[in-house]
Amino acid sequence: MTAKSAWAQPSLNLLISAMAEDPVPSSGLITDGMRAAAKALNWEVGLLDRALDYGYSVHTLISALGANLTTEQATGFLDHEPFKPSLAWMDAPTEWGVRATQADPVMGLTLGDIMVGSYGEVPDLWTDRTEIARGSSPTPGQEDMGYTIFEKAVVWAPSVADLYEWAIRDRWAPATDLGWGSLEALPGDVEHAICQVMTEYSERAYAEATVLGRWLPQISYGFIEMKLFMGSVIYDLGRHAEAFRKRALANGGGLGLQAPTDLIRGAREARTFSELMTYLFLQDSAFYTFFRFAGELAQNQLESDLYALVANDRKRLLDYQVERLESYLEAMPDRREEQQRYMHKAEVRLAREWDDPAVREPLVLLLGGGRNQDGGGEKALHALRRRQVEEYLAHLDRVGFIRNRLHSGLAAYLED
Repeated sequence: MTAKSAWAQPSLNLLISAMAEDPVPSSGLITDGMRAAAKALNWEVGLLDRALDYGYSVHTLISALGANLTTEQATGFLDHEPFKPSLAWMDAPTEWGVRATQADPVMGLTLGDIMVGSYGEVPDLWTDRTEIARGSSPTPGQEDMGYTIFEKAVVWAPSVADLYEWAIRDRWAPATDLGWGSLEALPGDVEHAICQVMTEYSERAYAEATVLGRWLPQISYGFIEMKLFMGSVIYDLGRHAEAFRKRALANGGGLGLQAPTDLIRGAREARTFSELMTYLFLQDSAFYTFFRFAGELAQNQLESDLYALVANDRKRLLDYQVERLESYLEAMPDRREEQQRYMHKAEVRLAREWDDPAVREPLVLLLGGGRNQDGGGEKALHALRRRQVEEYLAHLDRVGFIRNRLHSGLAAYLED
């Protein structure tokens, strides 16, 4: 500290203290004490008056003096008009005066209800690469968010908004909506088989959720309703993984052998969203059929309830799959042969998994009533597989897609 600043500082402190003790003049005028403090700080003459003219309050000027700002700092702070709100954002060129109404009071205000006017227009091609909300006005200079999917036909299904609403209404909690206290001990071979099935389907649900989760960020914001529905699907699959795992560990059993991963590996390695959906179309169709008829495997009311709840969730996903494929083929008919190739690759993997002993034998045992049975389990499993293949082809038929050559491993279930 120089001799001059050491001499001036006590005087400045006294001036600041005096200002704090004296009331601020009601007229908003600058007092002699304030001018003396500014002079002690070597502020430019007239700076206080200009700041007052610009609109700064006397309270703000006293605070600046009390902060011991240098003349450069004070000039930079006070020698211009203070920030004033422009309210330019109120002039955004978006549709205004919209009133969304409830189509169904029981359902409340749904996603479909707010798809009104320009806000309900989902373009065939979304061109904005930022995270702009559909219908809002863009701000220049926003960054590319890394989206890679911009074609509506690739991801869209007409009922995604409704499917989302049903998904959030049909949610259930494995911890409280299943009667865990009702479980009773089962024969050892039956419990082993149940736990192997639960291990397999817990892993499969978790794996599908992670695969879909990797693709969700690739889909542009313009298809927000589809993204919201897919988020509910991922949540459903996580809940299924939880519920199956809990059943495996809740009745004296445990987890079994790891499930085969051929089909989900194919989905994970998909290069495009349409290839991914082809793998999952086959898997989701087979799963939906399985859970609808899994009551034949159930050993108690809890398992029967569990399969029914999962089937209900799976139906929404399959409805999306069917509608999406139909829309995709209508918009891009030249991709049909490509879909045939994807279907073939998926069918090869599914047939291989169905032949895996850890997949086949527990079902044979449960469908046949235990380890000591006369082949009834094999026949029942063959009937279940036949039903799965038939319904898979029926789902394809709904969208006008005919398999030109069903893989032999699946066709074998139809031969009789």
